Amino acid sequence: MKQKTGLETRLVATLLLTRVIDDARNLDALCDRQHGLSRFLKLDIRDQGFARAIAVTAVRNHNRIDAVLKRVMDRPPPKRARFLIHSLHVAATQILFLDAPDSAAVDLGVTAIGDDERTSRFRGMSNAILRRIVREKDDLLNKTSQTSLLPRWMEKALRKDYGKEKAINISKYVSLEPMVDLTVKANPTKWAEKLGGFVLPTNSVRLTNTSTISELDGYQAGEWWVQDAAAALPARLINKDKGAKVLELCAAPGGKTAQLAHFGYDVTAVDISKPRLARLQQNLDRLQLNAKLIETDILDFEPEEKFDAILLDAPCSSTGTIRRHPDVLWTRNAEEITALAKLQFQLLERSKDFLKPGGTFVFSNCSMLKEEGEDLLSRVSKQFEDLEINPIKADEISGLESCINGQGALRTLPFHLTNHEQDKYSGLDGFFTCRFIKR
Repeated sequence: MKQKTGLETRLVATLLLTRVIDDARNLDALCDRQHGLSRFLKLDIRDQGFARAIAVTAVRNHNRIDAVLKRVMDRPPPKRARFLIHSLHVAATQILFLDAPDSAAVDLGVTAIGDDERTSRFRGMSNAILRRIVREKDDLLNKTSQTSLLPRWMEKALRKDYGKEKAINISKYVSLEPMVDLTVKANPTKWAEKLGGFVLPTNSVRLTNTSTISELDGYQAGEWWVQDAAAALPARLINKDKGAKVLELCAAPGGKTAQLAHFGYDVTAVDISKPRLARLQQNLDRLQLNAKLIETDILDFEPEEKFDAILLDAPCSSTGTIRRHPDVLWTRNAEEITALAKLQFQLLERSKDFLKPGGTFVFSNCSMLKEEGEDLLSRVSKQFEDLEINPIKADEISGLESCINGQGALRTLPFHLTNHEQDKYSGLDGFFTCRFIKR
């Protein structure tokens, strides 16, 4: 029997959701055009995009959809019935959050559940549940509007770090799909006008359209690159003269490498991943920028000379990127944070030896958690006598002056850089950045 049109796309979306929620798999890796799930890659490009959009939206709103299902089900489904649960999430995602016909979402959702021998007995129940969601959509969205989108461990950590109100605000911005930010080589006002966007106070260009990036004016000519406005800040804090020898550690995918090279520094970029370095080189080629790339583990790195400045964008929990990568909510856990903070300390301890006396060391990561940021900085300042905190100044980060904390470090959160009156700015990635001088 011929499969219903669109069914395979929904089944693949359900598989992606399962891999993220149950197996803690990275969604970008699952959807990678070369090494992703074979079933995903068998879809045509358009259907790949739709399957991924369903999965991203389902992951982003997982807790809220759970709350909706609890309201419309007489009793919870068996915990082991994972295909049933994820299939209902996929159908509910389309009904509640995506611009897709409700009838198709119900029909294909019920068909997927009814055709699978593991869940066929739930066909009638699923049909009733999904039709009720269609009928009561507005009321269900209203009644679940205050549901936290964060897993319990992260909610607890953020409340401890920032208090209840800020944790609620962070959860709110997880639900909003972020705009695309660009770092431009020159004249951000011109490129904002050309590409249909506006210039942020930090001089990044934020796009307001959803066009394919590679088809936009200036992409092939290497006039700009995609980089969240928060991620563009650490490289600007090096503040060295052109020609300075700058070492970038954990360099891939290369946004900061491009910045450093564009500033005129003599850049050495180190990363442990060969494939990621290959993509970094491709980006540099498009941008017509140069850097020396080295594939190695920082802990094994033995440079021939010391550097004028170092930028270490350390491996972290990536919790600051949950607006763009909501799968992080479900692929991390509290136990990993301590291990990551320990690794960051080790990398910082090792890499400070690569720096000349008087040199500048900028440390950053895209975590929102203080264990990987403020607490780490306190530990470093107490234990390393050869590193002196060099406070970040307000005039270095126009528009984000309030994000400088009492340590002289920069802390951005998803609700920063917003303009509620104009609904213009849609926030930032969560980033922590601090700066030292080598004694």
